[in-house]
Amino acid sequence: MDCVRRINLKTDCKNRNELISYCLGNEDEQYVVIGWSYVFDNKKDAFKDYKAFYYEVEKRVHEEGGRLNHALNSLWYVEEGDLFWTRDLAGFYWICRAKGSAVPYLDNDMDIGARVPVKAYRFGMDVPGQIKASFNRANGGIIEEIRDKLIINYSKYIYNDLAREDLYKDIEMVEGGIIDNLPDFDLEELVISYLQIKENYYVLSNSIANKSTTVGIECELISRDLNEPIKAVVQVKAKPDYIDYGAYKVYVDRGYKVYFYD
Repeated sequence: MDCVRRINLKTDCKNRNELISYCLGNEDEQYVVIGWSYVFDNKKDAFKDYKAFYYEVEKRVHEEGGRLNHALNSLWYVEEGDLFWTRDLAGFYWICRAKGSAVPYLDNDMDIGARVPVKAYRFGMDVPGQIKASFNRANGGIIEEIRDKLIINYSKYIYNDLAREDLYKDIEMVEGGIIDNLPDFDLEELVISYLQIKENYYVLSNSIANKSTTVGIECELISRDLNEPIKAVVQVKAKPDYIDYGAYKVYVDRGYKVYFYD
């Protein structure tokens, strides 16, 4: 397996709740799906395999002067055992294991044109940063392949754990990238804990996630050293982002130290 796929379960259906329920709601029959149901022309068995469906979509898209969506190419290569991450409307992330390859399947109401049978488990809301970023990326598309070895091995481990079965026996220990893949909240807690231990601070609990400040800070801290009661604030960015460092001068002017992690 050279990638795990992030897939948005979002076709041109009228009721996305119905689509998510269809894909993930029945433990015995679960799927990840894509759209383009219109190419069936209401013929239930228009295509004998995914290859035929793919070429028909390609033909229609070119006739309309459009570009073929990457999701169609990606599903072409899906094999049994491949892993997907998806997300429901409540914000929970699910990990799904392909039970076979993609096949044509018509559902006009939910705009389903092809589906992959999967076994899926709800994981939770805190996933590694690369997975979360893939879902939140502007214009990220229906499917994205994540090829980072850390994420691939992490996904295999998580699936084994949730399935309570050693389905993936080739999990490798991969160095590096752990901090970059911590969920936002976990990274903030790690940085704040580090400052408390290494720099000898207490966290002022009533300052955590203080939304009333003009400049965003995670919290306010005060030194444990009674002979030098220094105050500090910290700003944590889970991924590289622009920070207007000059805007934090208001804290420096009031005698605070300012810590940044980005």
